[in-house]
Order: sequence, then structure tokens, then C-alpha cells
Amino acid sequence: MIVDDHTIVRRGLLGILAKAPDLSVVGEAGGIGQAKQVITAQLPDVVCCDLKLQDGDGSSLVAWIRDRTGANALVLTTYDEPALVRSALGAGARGYLLKDVEESLLFDAIRRVASGQTYYATALSTRISYDLAHDALLTQRELEVIKLAAAGATNTGIGQALGIGEPTVKTYFTRIFAKLGVSSRTQAVVAAIDRGYLDRSALYHS
Repeated sequence: MIVDDHTIVRRGLLGILAKAPDLSVVGEAGGIGQAKQVITAQLPDVVCCDLKLQDGDGSSLVAWIRDRTGANALVLTTYDEPALVRSALGAGARGYLLKDVEESLLFDAIRRVASGQTYYATALSTRISYDLAHDALLTQRELEVIKLAAAGATNTGIGQALGIGEPTVKTYFTRIFAKLGVSSRTQAVVAAIDRGYLDRSALYHS
């Protein structure tokens, strides 16, 4: 299935994928809401998903696919910013490709992701492989926690914003500290910025 907010991109992908006799496109969508309906109805093996959609962040759709379906998500996007890559992988994407990928590599990526393997753009593979090998990728919820911390929220405020208890917030910070190799909230925020999880614009300025 193809999920992209540009009709012309979806049409182009349909034409490209038609060249692979072993691949069949069972549906398409331009946004998260429509995608969920089509995925539920068509049960695709692989969902090729962009990160900027009509009604939200593609990483949230990736997380939904991981938690609610038997499909595997393959991100196909123009964005290679570290924070976006890590967000998508933390949400459960099995692959990450840029839209300038060769057709043959796209076909190979879809086949591998369909079989449960992973596939990443060559330009991103070294950084991704390192993070995966060190179990250092922050999950989507951990990213939400650190973003709120960077914005100045207390543990209580973070819990209220995410609908979780304060002890759970502390548990998330323990995991974040371990993954980033730090021992405090301030260090975690700095490390998250240095590693591309956050932009400095996310910082709270009193």
C-alpha cells in the first residue's frame, strides 16, 4: 500500500511498482485517517509511507501499523534529518528510503520488509546500524517525554500531557538516560539535541 499526500507521487509509484510482477498495490491514501481505513480493509503486507501527510506525522501512522496490524512499514520520503529517521524507526518502521532511490532497490526493499527483514538507504545505514546495535533508538513515547522535558515540563506536567502517572514518567527517563548514556534531565536534553532527536528550537527559554 502507498501512503503519500501528493497524488502525483502516488501515481508515479503505481507506475513504477507495476513493473515488478511479484508486487501488487492493494490501496493508496493521502492521510492517516484514510490510510487506517484502507489498511484495515485490504490488509497489505507492506505500507510505503511518507512522513509528512495531510493530517499529521507519518511516524504516528507507523506506530499504529506496528501496534494494530500485521503489516510492516517502509518509510519512503525526501526527509533525511536524524530526528525524523530516529522517530520513524522508534515508531517501528522496518525500512527507511529516500525518494531518489533506484527502482530496483525499492523493489528489493519492499520484498525484504515484507519478509520481516530491515532495509535502509545506504546514506543512512551506518548511523542506523550503530543505534540498533547499541539498542540506542528512542521509542516514540520516549521522544515525546524528552521533547516535553526540553520544553520545560516537570514530571507531573509530562504525565498530565501524556496521560500517564508520574512513576511511569520516571521509568521513561531511566530508559532515556541509559540509551543516551547520561544521568540527568539536562544532560539527556543536550544529548538528544546532539544526536539529532531534537532541534534546539524545542528548548524552553525563560
